[in-house]
Amino acid sequence: MKEFIYGWIQDIAFYTLLMEVVLHVLPEQGQKKYLQFFMGIVLIILVISPMLSAAGLDRQLDETYARQTYDQELQEFQRRQQEIEEDYERRLEERVEEAAGEMEELEKQMENQEASGEGQERQVEEQEGEHGIEIPGVRVEIGENEED
Repeated sequence: MKEFIYGWIQDIAFYTLLMEVVLHVLPEQGQKKYLQFFMGIVLIILVISPMLSAAGLDRQLDETYARQTYDQELQEFQRRQQEIEEDYERRLEERVEEAAGEMEELEKQMENQEASGEGQERQVEEQEGEHGIEIPGVRVEIGENEED
């Protein structure tokens, strides 16, 4: 028990010295009152920590702190996951649009090739007509002959 009390007093003394050093090193007087307020709260917690331990509240405070920290980390993780999903969807939409553009371009090229192929067939037909070459039309019917 003596060691516990000795350690507790040692912690308070060390913290008080640290507080004074930080306050003397701090260049701006405007921030001094905020730092003193924060350090005072920490000092109060240091002073009442043995009483909290005796009452079992230290574990409860630790659990509450751990739960809050966990909740904050979980929220940050979920936020980051949502950002990643939105970025993934955006990139996917861009790729789909690019692929659609490429498909349209290919379709236009194929139409142009088909149109130029028909034009070539017409040119061949015209050239055949000029040289007196005719290809007779062939008609194929499947089924019974109706003329009989």
